[in-house]
Amino acid sequence: MSGLFPQTAKAFGFNGLSYRLLSYILICSTALAFIITALQLVWDYRKDVALIEGSIDQIHASFLQPISASLWNLDEEQVKVQIEGIMNLPNMQFVMVKEMLGSSEVPLLTQGAERDSYDISREFPLTYQGELVGKLFVAASLDQVYQRLIEKSVLILVSQTIKTLVVSFCILFIIYYLVIRHLHRIAQYTEQFNLDRLAISLTLEGRPLPRKKPDELDTLVATLNEMRSRLQDELMARHQSAEQLQQERDFSATLINSANMVICCLDPDLTIASVNPAAIMLTGYHQQEIQGHNWLELFVDEAQRDPIRARIAAQEKIEDEELLMRDQDGGELTLQWTFAPFYEGEALKYLIGFGYDITRLKLIEREITEFNEQLEGKVQERTRSLSDANEQLGQAYDDLKQAQQTLVESEKMASLGSLVAGVAHEINTPIGISVTASSYLQEQVTAFKQHLDAKQLSRSYLNEFTLNLDESMQLLQSNLRRASELIASFKQVAVDQSSEARYSFNVSDNLHQVVVSLGHKLKKAQCELDIQCDPKLSLYSFPGSFTQIYSNLILNSIHHGFDDWDRPKKITIRVERRDERLVIDYSDNGRGIPAAILPRIFDPFVTSKRGQGGSGLGCHIIYNLVVQLLRGRIHCSSDPGHGAQFHISVPMQVS
Repeated sequence: MSGLFPQTAKAFGFNGLSYRLLSYILICSTALAFIITALQLVWDYRKDVALIEGSIDQIHASFLQPISASLWNLDEEQVKVQIEGIMNLPNMQFVMVKEMLGSSEVPLLTQGAERDSYDISREFPLTYQGELVGKLFVAASLDQVYQRLIEKSVLILVSQTIKTLVVSFCILFIIYYLVIRHLHRIAQYTEQFNLDRLAISLTLEGRPLPRKKPDELDTLVATLNEMRSRLQDELMARHQSAEQLQQERDFSATLINSANMVICCLDPDLTIASVNPAAIMLTGYHQQEIQGHNWLELFVDEAQRDPIRARIAAQEKIEDEELLMRDQDGGELTLQWTFAPFYEGEALKYLIGFGYDITRLKLIEREITEFNEQLEGKVQERTRSLSDANEQLGQAYDDLKQAQQTLVESEKMASLGSLVAGVAHEINTPIGISVTASSYLQEQVTAFKQHLDAKQLSRSYLNEFTLNLDESMQLLQSNLRRASELIASFKQVAVDQSSEARYSFNVSDNLHQVVVSLGHKLKKAQCELDIQCDPKLSLYSFPGSFTQIYSNLILNSIHHGFDDWDRPKKITIRVERRDERLVIDYSDNGRGIPAAILPRIFDPFVTSKRGQGGSGLGCHIIYNLVVQLLRGRIHCSSDPGHGAQFHISVPMQVS
């Protein structure tokens, strides 16, 4: 700590960070002190002015009536006493009472210093029993307010200045102790940093590492030490790389000498500078005989020399090039050559040629070629037989598609038959009730005629007759109206199912029409249906397709999901618009879809009731309508024993 204060003073130099920090702190603190002082003075000024105005309002409430009465009674002494009471109020400067003589105002009594202008003044009329008897003029001075504000501002500025200076120097001292002295240590370390001092790590005074809660300085020190460690590791790696490079050179020399391929180092004019032992063994020449010779003369047949010389001169890439050569005994050899050029700037320095003897491979290749020619005839014969088989398979596939189309049409007809059965069942009840009501009316009319002929009409009989007639007519009208609504709904569903017309329709009405047509099946299955759809939601699409989708989904739940199901049965259909798509979430709480069938649920002829009347085309039809006609998407999920869910998403307008 003995050297801390000199270091601190040194750090306060005009170009140092501490001086700039102190300047910024003083400027900001001074500005803040002036702003706070100004706000405090404005607040006090408004508060004092409000008090003075409150005193004047108190005059209006407390003194006007007594002064008016005294003035009416011409009691000047009492008026004077009351004026003195007003002058005793805080900051009051001048009070004057005027007496009304006719239409003119005559000053009666004054007290205080009269001036040409006042800071705050107000004049009150003096009335007694509804008659104006005079006026009261009061004025207040703000001199005392200004004096208090000046004294308070001086006190605030002095205290704020002292506090700012003390706090600033304390903050600066803390910043120096916590930050700047460590920055000096880091700067000194970096100035003395070199490769010979890589083993010396950076540590800060009073901050041993590692720390439980490191801050930014600890992170900076750790980063510098990590950089030092990386440099040290990199330097060691460089030494190791140099040693490894030497080992690789020795390894490469060993590999080249022991390789079974020809490796030649060529000058730009294709003169052989050096070769490996494999070249000596292949050509039969000594090392001294090969060096200095042209590579073309030893390793390339005369007929191929000019083209390969031109390609090398043009600096073309030569890779896996097959060239012929003659050995000392005149035998023909085939070598596969690859050249790797090495440049010095833009000029070619030398070439490394790698030649692999593929003479035996070429012999095997010729044998394979002859064998392939023999197989070609057999392949053509097999191709003809496969072509015939393909034609037969194509015909069988066409027949299968025709059968599938027939089954789809049958499924549609079965759906129409179910609709007709629903029509008959639903209409039978209201029509039967209507027939019974009409028969009863006929009987009542016949009895009325008999009473009329027998002249036995009484008031009680007529009242009973009209009452029965009214009840029967109401019963007849309500059931006929119900039958009319059912017929209209069935007609709309039937028209939609048999038509591929596209037009705007109400989604909720379309769904409820399907529910009405399948009402008898839902009642028979004792199934509860929960529909969540905006009644105003409209869609420009194919209403018949949506009718078919709803019908197949509901019938699948009844026939498959709720078959032999002794638990509560409920179907939930939620229809809503999301962005520019119509989303249909259909779910039931039945037995669900078997895991073996679920991945293939939309494939044709997939059913869990094979041999029990199930065609396996219901979900396939739904998939085709959603994906192909409506250009939408459909997804099915199910957990056995917990129902099935279908998520359908289609565009709001099908193109």
